[in-house]
Amino acid sequence: MKANMDDLYLFVLTVRHGGISAAAKAYSLQRSKVSRRLQELEKSLGCQLLIRTTRHIELTDNGRLLYENISQPLTTVNQAVNLLENQQKELQGVLRMAIPAALITSSMFASLIDQYSASFTKVSLDIVHCQDSVDLKRDNIDLQLLPSTCKVVNEDYVQQTLLPFPCCLVASPAYIAAKGTPNRLDDLYDHKILVSRYNSTALSDGLTIGLCSDDLRLVQHMAKSGHGVALLPVILVRDALASGELLPVLTNESFPEIKLTLIYPSKAYLPEKTRAMVKLLRDTFVSRK
Repeated sequence: MKANMDDLYLFVLTVRHGGISAAAKAYSLQRSKVSRRLQELEKSLGCQLLIRTTRHIELTDNGRLLYENISQPLTTVNQAVNLLENQQKELQGVLRMAIPAALITSSMFASLIDQYSASFTKVSLDIVHCQDSVDLKRDNIDLQLLPSTCKVVNEDYVQQTLLPFPCCLVASPAYIAAKGTPNRLDDLYDHKILVSRYNSTALSDGLTIGLCSDDLRLVQHMAKSGHGVALLPVILVRDALASGELLPVLTNESFPEIKLTLIYPSKAYLPEKTRAMVKLLRDTFVSRK
């Protein structure tokens, strides 16, 4: 019969505290349970380990030999377990996130990061620009945000769809003045089109693509500068439309939405720092329009 690891740990605790009662009290255990488990340990090893007296215990030679050889390793194991448990429960450490460059530059995401940092001051954020799905465990990344059009490399990861972003066509007043206003979809063949990789398939084939970029801010900048008609999320161009820097194009047409997917390894073993970010992301990108 092999010795039980829990019983070995109880043996070490009993020796350190100088008795069964003291060890049971220190760890909120019943004295009878500790005594019974020590008896089971002696039975499994086939030798007596402790000499029990009224006030304290003494080690037999076998007991001393066992204690000297296992006390330090068990201490190391216990410390490691406690460290991992504390890291899971406490809001501290490094939180690594993989985020598309377009989202990183958005004011909504900047506000979210500001809110998280202000609330959880002991967490250090490590944000990497990433346009494609990564293997979170292999790359030591806690969570990732991706447009739903991107394939996730590990289907076992948790995937949650967040706020969908409706898209619209826009162009600068200078561009409209020079090239004219498209009145129907077929008119787009006479214009340069500015798109992102995430919505490039939303328009008809054969259009002249003046720019295709992962960076939505760059697409918006090129549209403001008069380089073409851009397909962009409404939330990104709302201010520019209000100020007149950009004008809406083909407002009666509807275009596919860009949806964000939140990806993380597991719900069961999610550290609190990650759980807090997941909640904030869901609150932000589900409730806001």
